[in-house]
Amino acid sequence: MEELIVTAIKYHQYFITGMLIVALVNLYFIFTCKEFSKKVKKVNPIYYALFASIAFTGLIILGVQHMYMTHAIYLMLLVSLLIFITSIKLFKKYKYGTLDEYRVFAKKKYISDIILIVITMGLVYAI
Repeated sequence: MEELIVTAIKYHQYFITGMLIVALVNLYFIFTCKEFSKKVKKVNPIYYALFASIAFTGLIILGVQHMYMTHAIYLMLLVSLLIFITSIKLFKKYKYGTLDEYRVFAKKKYISDIILIVITMGLVYAI
């Protein structure tokens, strides 16, 4: 059982690092490319696959710990919920708004995602 939790935590950390890298790549495309839409459209599925992988490994860890909730887990759940809600809003901007509206909101979203994840990682590992 100990090996399962250690492996799940390791993969959880790998997926978080990958999500941060993909968010930085998305920001790079949004800030530098005029025709960013096609590039972001190819990278976004990777971002959301990593997000789903983070949620899955988090659920495995939580299940192995017999649903023992700490303040760090509540913080991670809150951050995941905020990322999920802003992702829905970003998709609506992409689907129903203009590319300029999408660009402005995407900059805010990915910057806030990076900040939230880094702060959460710092707080969880500091505690």
